[in-house]
Amino acid sequence: MENLIKKHKKKFGIEPNIIGMFWDSSEKVIDGIINAIENNTPYDEYQLLSKSEQDAFDKGELLF
Repeated sequence: MENLIKKHKKKFGIEPNIIGMFWDSSEKVIDGIINAIENNTPYDEYQLLSKSEQDAFDKGELLF
């Protein structure tokens, strides 16, 4: 995982945004980061949330 994070940071200039959405499956996170690198799109779990879920997360009402 550490090497993937380094590759992501090298490619996009930022670390992947892991908010704990897939806390129970590190494979989903690893696959997501690999897909992000291959598809030239930074990995950002926050963007996977709906607008209402983002608002709840920002208020601390949505925890993983």
